[in-house]
Amino acid sequence: MAKHKILIIGFGTVGQGFYELFHEKQVSIGLEDTVVSEVIDAKFGFIKNFGPDIITQLKGGKTFEKADVFKTIRNSEADIVCEFTWVNIKDGEPAFSHIEEALSAGKHVITTNKGPIALRYERLHELAAESKLKLRFKGTVMSGTPSFNILELLPGIHVQKVRGIFNGTSNFILTEMAHGKSFDEVLRLAQSMGYAEADPTLDVDGFDAALKAVIFSKVIGWTKHDLNSMDIKGIRDISSSDASAGVKLLASMDSESASVKPVHLSPDDLFSNINGVMNAAEITTDTLGKIFVAGPGAGRKETAQAVLSDLVEVINN
Repeated sequence: MAKHKILIIGFGTVGQGFYELFHEKQVSIGLEDTVVSEVIDAKFGFIKNFGPDIITQLKGGKTFEKADVFKTIRNSEADIVCEFTWVNIKDGEPAFSHIEEALSAGKHVITTNKGPIALRYERLHELAAESKLKLRFKGTVMSGTPSFNILELLPGIHVQKVRGIFNGTSNFILTEMAHGKSFDEVLRLAQSMGYAEADPTLDVDGFDAALKAVIFSKVIGWTKHDLNSMDIKGIRDISSSDASAGVKLLASMDSESASVKPVHLSPDDLFSNINGVMNAAEITTDTLGKIFVAGPGAGRKETAQAVLSDLVEVINN
């Protein structure tokens, strides 16, 4: 009998990516006694007692009966809920209510959804603490590449400042524009490659990076930062000459202020060499000086790695 059971809410790119990576790595990371027992998805319905070929079945058009998400959470035997629904930057719904319901039902939660963590972090953190449950969300910032979670390895450290390239789409656009291409031309390219959505607002207007900056800040304890108080400016007005001169969309936060805006970087700045869809973070600390991490900030398997990291932490700690 499985020791840990997982309920997945949302079985799109992230949910399926995690399902695949979990089964690929399950034995090597010692989680033989953990299973994905249930899946609920707006398109596919409620899935239970399924086999390893479930994704193939879904791609072939198979669907299941619909079910109420909140009843499913309450009645589930799962002790861990993975929330992978769409991002809503206005109020974080429906993901916020899904997470709140799961914590209220005594279940640990892992999410990759930036909305509820950036907008309602205090409420969810408080609820998890009161219930002595874990709320993990590594996948909300820089995907599987270490970001704020690196601080868990550094007890007693004091963070003084953070800078980051947190949006791969805008960074890809600026990288291509540095070769002389226009914004519109590169945006179309990014959309054709799957880097940018049909509506690219969140990426190119800086809101996606701002959400991640808020989340990073809240983990550190800089709780005053939110989307309304931040200085947010995107890249729509950046020219090819600006991009070739070293402009990057940079998030910058300390205890007093936070911003996301295009910044002209000198050639010796490490961020000037972060190109394409790569992400990076520079954390200035009191004991180690500057810590710099860089890696993929999005992608099916990359985000799944973040969830896998959170899952191991939830189970083993």
